[in-house]
Amino acid sequence: MGDCFWDSCSNVASASFCTQKYCNLGARCSNAPRMLSTLQLFETGRVGLGVYTTTDLDVGDVLGEYCGELTEFPAVVEGQPPLAVKQNSGYTLLYNAKSVNKNFVYVDALKCGSIARFISHSCDPNAAFVEQQTRSRVRVFVKMIKNVKAGAQVTVHY
Repeated sequence: MGDCFWDSCSNVASASFCTQKYCNLGARCSNAPRMLSTLQLFETGRVGLGVYTTTDLDVGDVLGEYCGELTEFPAVVEGQPPLAVKQNSGYTLLYNAKSVNKNFVYVDALKCGSIARFISHSCDPNAAFVEQQTRSRVRVFVKMIKNVKAGAQVTVHY
């Protein structure tokens, strides 16, 4: 059948994921977002919960979306009212893209979100947060940057 590869797909070139409507393969390709069911939580014994994989993962595999509550804030500048200052819960990511109101957008996964919120930090990570656009929506996904074997902990640098 074929595939949409990261280095040759027109959707990737425009920073967009494939969807059923905008993909010659009906989004049954490596450029379509999906949640892997092979991710499991475990107690690290050091920093609380972590995430490991029950199957081998390859560079470029998308593990799933980093989800949470979205909040908009204007740029944080000196003298700004305290209510406008972003509060970091420890599960907060700042989007590079701005809202239609030109505000910064944060996703906070403290109270809700996917298993991706439990991925631990590492100075030598095997995954990365990747901001991708699906037409008009910007989303953050976890993408593998190294090959790992089943049983490996998934880590990112943040």
